[in-house]
Amino acid sequence: MDSIATLIVEDEPLLAEILVDTIRQFPHYNVIAVADKLETAKKYLRLYQPQLILLDNFLPDGKGIDFIRHTISNNYEGRIIFITADNHMDTISEAIRLGVFDYLIKPVHHQRLQQTLERFSRYRSSLRSSEQANQNHVDALFNMLAKEQETTGSSALRGIDENTLARVRDCFLNPENVHTTDSLARLLGSSKTTARRYLEQGVREGFLEAEILYGKVGRPERIYRGKNG
Repeated sequence: MDSIATLIVEDEPLLAEILVDTIRQFPHYNVIAVADKLETAKKYLRLYQPQLILLDNFLPDGKGIDFIRHTISNNYEGRIIFITADNHMDTISEAIRLGVFDYLIKPVHHQRLQQTLERFSRYRSSLRSSEQANQNHVDALFNMLAKEQETTGSSALRGIDENTLARVRDCFLNPENVHTTDSLARLLGSSKTTARRYLEQGVREGFLEAEILYGKVGRPERIYRGKNG
């Protein structure tokens, strides 16, 4: 599958960096530009015609919802994921009416964004799989738009060793314990990629939760802790 050209429209530098870092974990995505205001976003839209836009609503020179209307009037053929602190129902209903692919309310949970990106990748792949469709194909496309695939949990189990997962659980028996991919990788004697896979599986199974830690120096870092109860 061709890479998904992605434009990020976000004026908070730390969040923009987190979004870029998250997208880089997916081989089929390519961040082509980051815009911190609508004027710049419109220029990048015209120049690059991205397949996906991650869009904030509150920007220095206007609102993202107006940018969505701009994309429609300019026959934009890609999709938009709204990422905003705006939790007002009128904005949400308007975004749905205008056809956004998903609506994420800040602060964004890492695993929720991952699920959305995975779902969009599946949606785009299915959309491009054939020129004509039967009813089952159409139903699958609309289900991807309406909800998360029920198979997400089972597909995540591929490559997961239950003994290693149990060791990960043990690392969080103390409710005060927190880990990053680096610290867990050292405990497991594994790569950071493997550690991240097991941490995310813990989030999917509900015994871990992830949050973003904003340090004074360097990049924001995801930390994981055991869920109470």
